[in-house]
Amino acid sequence: MFTYLILHYKNADVTEQCLDSLLKPDSQDSNMVVVDNASNNGSYEKLLEKYGANKRIHFIKNEENLGYAAGNNVGFRYAKETLGADWIVLLNNDVVVEQKDFQKTVLEEYKKHSFYLAGPDIVTPEGNSQNPYLMECPDKKAIRKKLLHDYIVLGLMKIHLQQAIKKLLHYDGSIFQPNETPTIEDFHGVLHGSCLIFSPDFIREFNGLYGGTFLYCEEEILCYILNKLNCRYTYLKSVQVIHKHSVSMKREIKDENRRKELELSRRIVSYKKFLKIAKAEKEIGDFLR
Repeated sequence: MFTYLILHYKNADVTEQCLDSLLKPDSQDSNMVVVDNASNNGSYEKLLEKYGANKRIHFIKNEENLGYAAGNNVGFRYAKETLGADWIVLLNNDVVVEQKDFQKTVLEEYKKHSFYLAGPDIVTPEGNSQNPYLMECPDKKAIRKKLLHDYIVLGLMKIHLQQAIKKLLHYDGSIFQPNETPTIEDFHGVLHGSCLIFSPDFIREFNGLYGGTFLYCEEEILCYILNKLNCRYTYLKSVQVIHKHSVSMKREIKDENRRKELELSRRIVSYKKFLKIAKAEKEIGDFLR
């Protein structure tokens, strides 16, 4: 049984698009778990009103905003312990699944080469690719460089120099481009966190993401730990989802500079925790239990 895990925060119409894409006839043998991360704006109640009678959709309300990883982990444990899920597909609420044979293809790929975790081809509405997110998993040196980079950019933003430097370097803000990367059965980079497919192997051994970050770095930490444990994970070109990137954050904080400052501040905290995990080495799998 496949269980789709969606973390909801404030934007009911966005979550509705995700749920509607999962309620098509070809996915009748699946459940959905919607975890509300303390929205407190009536959007959770709106979802309950629309979908509450559907026995395939299970609702959980967090009394406080636990952040991305810990919020999702509430749903992961429910799917594992209460629903007995064989497969858990973690989806950002701004992701839609249009591929009719999504589940069938995942199962066929797993039969060919088992894995703990898989990432599908994630594309934006414009056709740009977000997976693979990074072709190499960061080591301690790379984590320190990322941390230093974010400190510098945040400092430049606070003195209003960041935009001037972007113009000087002709940086247009583009992150993702179309790519034709084929399936990589034994991937050692980083999978994009907007859609992660957890197999029975992962579910038996682990209980979700590392829950110590509030936002950002979750997929990097996850892939780093799996690499260290020699737990195979895969990039699947044959499976595809559509991601309407950062819809929720853009709605909540409309000012682009303020949004970027908050992102950098949270990422710095996450990279500091990532660095501690990278230094730990011993019993590293406990960070996912």
